[in-house]
Amino acid sequence: MFFTAFFAMAVIMRVAHPELLIPRPLSPWPALLNGLVMALSVFFMARSVKKAQVGDRRGTAFHLSATAGVGLLFLGIKAAEWGMEIQEGKIPSTNLFYGCYYTLTGFEGLHVLIGAAVLLVLGWRAKRGDFNPNYHSPVTVMALYWYLLAVVWLFILFLFYVF
Repeated sequence: MFFTAFFAMAVIMRVAHPELLIPRPLSPWPALLNGLVMALSVFFMARSVKKAQVGDRRGTAFHLSATAGVGLLFLGIKAAEWGMEIQEGKIPSTNLFYGCYYTLTGFEGLHVLIGAAVLLVLGWRAKRGDFNPNYHSPVTVMALYWYLLAVVWLFILFLFYVF
């Protein structure tokens, strides 16, 4: 619900203040790289669900940990991008565009960080043998959460970098 409100705010901002988008304020390359990184994390997440469904403890733990690691890579790329933008003087108080941008990407980053922590806990639980073919719902629910983060990133990518 929170993301929906922020997306609505960003769309309204774009319609009400199109002058903020000329010239294009953000380089799309870090965002596209992060899109590829997020796609890789979705692959690892899907593999972890499959491994949990067949009772592969080590495979589940590995893929959950790999998803967390790739999620942290996503955050590292976003932090580097923010650092470059801040050095160029593009800070949240610069204008409405950057206020929306930093708020929405920061909120996404917070959710990725929380997700990575949960993934590591689930990986530890998988290694311990807590999941089997009859009980793997925590991994499946986490996958749904992670897929939502990937979809939200696609919206962010298109809203701030492409259009």
